[in-house]
Amino acid sequence: MPPYPEALRCAALTSAAAKLGKGTPQASQLFDHQIYWSMAAADSGRAAGKAARAVDTEVGRDSTAAEARLRSQDGATAAALADCVRRVPALND
Repeated sequence: MPPYPEALRCAALTSAAAKLGKGTPQASQLFDHQIYWSMAAADSGRAAGKAARAVDTEVGRDSTAAEARLRSQDGATAAALADCVRRVPALND
């Protein structure tokens, strides 16, 4: 299980990407990434003593900020997202 800050970052980035990718051919895959990292953030948050509501609030806040950076095509944000996506294990269909 990744540490909470790392899981939070990836959950926010993949959530932002999924929101931006709605209606695209990649939407299903983006949703899978979002689900994986959301679950990882929930598990890591729980292990760190955070309430589920606090985790949801932090993911939402950070996702909004990440969405703006992705829209502006920020290279560091895109690279961080790619790193998170690369670490999602293969999911069975």
